Amino acid sequence: MGADYSMAAGVLAGGIVFAPVSTLVSGTAASAGVVLSAIPVYLAAGFVVGALTWRFLSSSVPYYRAVAALVTVVGNYLAGTAVWLLLAPVYGYEVLNPYVGADPPTSLTEFLGAFFELYPLTVLTVVVWTIWIAVPLSLIFSYVHERSRSGE
Repeated sequence: MGADYSMAAGVLAGGIVFAPVSTLVSGTAASAGVVLSAIPVYLAAGFVVGALTWRFLSSSVPYYRAVAALVTVVGNYLAGTAVWLLLAPVYGYEVLNPYVGADPPTSLTEFLGAFFELYPLTVLTVVVWTIWIAVPLSLIFSYVHERSRSGE
């Protein structure tokens, strides 16, 4: 049960580290706001994906800890980005609005079309900007979790 907590802790630590980095890179504090608003979404997704990974991934898989950590990272990127992007209108982010300068989507079909148009690029952007912190933290947290479970 602690695996989901360790993955969520990795996401939280990554977001806290990445927010100031995004401000330095972009030169605006607004980017840190976008990153910080994504933390709760990715935190919840990391919790769920971590729990599901450790529950359903067979411990007979070679390099189980590393594989479970990487599966969790990939799953969190996919699930977290989907939820975050679906919530983007709630946050009111223009950067995530494909209808800048045009009318916003008025039907579910238009909204889903915009979602599927933005999803691959958003996942790629999140991966490119955070992979340097997500993978090492996930590996470290999964190692610590497995060591604590085995009593070593």
